[in-house]
Amino acid sequence: MCSNSENSRLRELQVAALKNFFLTPLILQLTGEIKIKLVARNRVGTMTLQLKVPNMACSACSEAIAKAVTAVDPSAKVDADLKTKLVKIDTQQSETAVKHAIAAAGYTVAE
Repeated sequence: MCSNSENSRLRELQVAALKNFFLTPLILQLTGEIKIKLVARNRVGTMTLQLKVPNMACSACSEAIAKAVTAVDPSAKVDADLKTKLVKIDTQQSETAVKHAIAAAGYTVAE
């Protein structure tokens, strides 16, 4: 069981970590003395791309595109809208790398 001072210090460390980093998810592990394990990538440098993929027709297409993008950036978030054919991608990779990955999966990215 943690003492009040350990709990207080743990809360301070949580706040400091969240103020200094964009961490998703933040996992804190307490063993004996206070030890913190941060499990996530620093999301600083992430950019959002919005790409039109005209030949994306169904959910299998959007899944294939998401798989292609996460192959080049495992931490990428991919959101596809089949109606508008727009794919929103939060990634740390370059736009060129993401477009190449989508093209390699057999999909066209409109300019």
